Amino acid sequence: MSAALGRFRTGPASRLDGVSNEAWQRFVAALEVQSVGAVSLSGGFGAFDMRPRRLVELEYAANLRTCRTPYGRWIYVCDFVLPWTMRKFLSNQMAQYAAFARSISLYHQELMSGEIKRPAGMSLAGALAILHIGGRGALAGWPKLFDNTRARYDAACGAF
Repeated sequence: MSAALGRFRTGPASRLDGVSNEAWQRFVAALEVQSVGAVSLSGGFGAFDMRPRRLVELEYAANLRTCRTPYGRWIYVCDFVLPWTMRKFLSNQMAQYAAFARSISLYHQELMSGEIKRPAGMSLAGALAILHIGGRGALAGWPKLFDNTRARYDAACGAF
């Protein structure tokens, strides 16, 4: 059981119609990739590596812009909006889970409505994992993925 699932008595309930609690929990565990207080080299926040672009779309943050890291890599950065600050978000495991679950639920709605096209033969969990890590552009670029996105896809695609 992952650290995230260990924080819940019976595991978090599924947020997606037609996906069992157990399948949802496997998916959540596959996408919990770092500690609650971490910021990844790609600029992703918290346990689920929530990327600044998605946090802006979810209205947790604003002022999306690019920044060059000390390693020479370009990443997106953002400013959290009240009541959130980066510190508050990184210290609140339930807020991170809520943002992740909301993000996945919205992507799920877009996949089910046909607004976002899922590549033929790809599991729903795999498509959601790609969307979570790389957004719509990563899914549209299938099967070409960055190594990190491929690893999360591989970990999640069998969940449901």
